[in-house]
Amino acid sequence: MNNNLFLPETRQQLSWMNPPDKWTYTEEGGLIAEAPPGADFFRDPAGKHMASSAPFLHLPVDPSFELTTRLRVDMRHIYDSGCLMLMSGPDHWAKLCFEFNGTYPTIVSVVTRDGSSDDCNSERVTVDNPYLRITKAGDCISFYYSPDGEEWRLIRYFGLKCPSPVIAGVVAQSPKGEGSRVQFDYLQLSRPPSDSRF
Repeated sequence: MNNNLFLPETRQQLSWMNPPDKWTYTEEGGLIAEAPPGADFFRDPAGKHMASSAPFLHLPVDPSFELTTRLRVDMRHIYDSGCLMLMSGPDHWAKLCFEFNGTYPTIVSVVTRDGSSDDCNSERVTVDNPYLRITKAGDCISFYYSPDGEEWRLIRYFGLKCPSPVIAGVVAQSPKGEGSRVQFDYLQLSRPPSDSRF
């Protein structure tokens, strides 16, 4: 993959927010990150759970972009997950996650506007290493999931005003657990298609 951001010639563009104690790039061009206990990004609208502690490896991106990864998650505890995330400040961000719901893996999306998050659980995932994709075209954002990298399913289409420049990248989480290991096989940044919704 010629624009994999985890490769030695491009990884210097990436930096950590909440760096994990244990992480490494693989020889194959991937990333392994271990989320610490309680690691999460969420701003409960009821005010009961406010967290911005998960390891987030990111880079600055243009107002319009497409970001894709394939990942595996060591799902030992409820809500253990690996995510793609974009952020325009602590009160404006969105993430697309491959997450354990306590029974089976699912696709989950969270959108945070003005300091309040929602939480949308989508479909069950039946493969160990699914693909996730975020496409942003101006203020319009699409979240996609694929079991095989060929057939992409639209999970969510929404608007998000970004008051400041956007960063985007990968997140490892273990909100209720004792930690989780997430492996991202690659991280590909490209221009979005002309019609990013379909």
